[in-house]
Amino acid sequence: MNAKLTKCAAALAFVGTLFFPASKAEAEILDSSTDGFTFEFSLPVDGHLNLVFDGLTQDIGQWWLADHTWYGRSENMSIQLMLGGCLCEIADETRFTEHLRVVKVEPYSLIRFSGGLGPLQAEGVDGVMDWSLANSPDEHMTTLTVRYRVGGYTGNDLSRWAPAVENVLQQQMKSFQSYMKR
Repeated sequence: MNAKLTKCAAALAFVGTLFFPASKAEAEILDSSTDGFTFEFSLPVDGHLNLVFDGLTQDIGQWWLADHTWYGRSENMSIQLMLGGCLCEIADETRFTEHLRVVKVEPYSLIRFSGGLGPLQAEGVDGVMDWSLANSPDEHMTTLTVRYRVGGYTGNDLSRWAPAVENVLQQQMKSFQSYMKR
């Protein structure tokens, strides 16, 4: 990884731990190499899975952290729940970003995306991300599980990216978790 990317990844990881410290019980890097990585974490979210699914998909502009957008505004974020749909950020009619592409939806239980988030978008890699939901037995809580697998060719060591990417996604989902408590 070049020095600039190394510094960026390290800064993301450090800043993320200041505001949203990761709990080892919640997150795990399942595998990591120079060519890719996989991580998974779960967290409890208040509400029946129908409400949680709707909050994830319909309200993303209200809980997505502006610090992790290209244009600095959370309200620019949206998800189109359709085959080939987009987890997109639209700043205006000339500036936009497809963060991830929707490739599978099982209503109220799974959304699968493909693509490289953030700086991974320019790295010649691809990824598959799942957002899975499961109700608790009393149906008042939902477990949200995020799994992201990234791989492909890049001149950089992807194993060094895994902790920073995982940390940023935990920040996003902890923001969502807080949003659902309101």
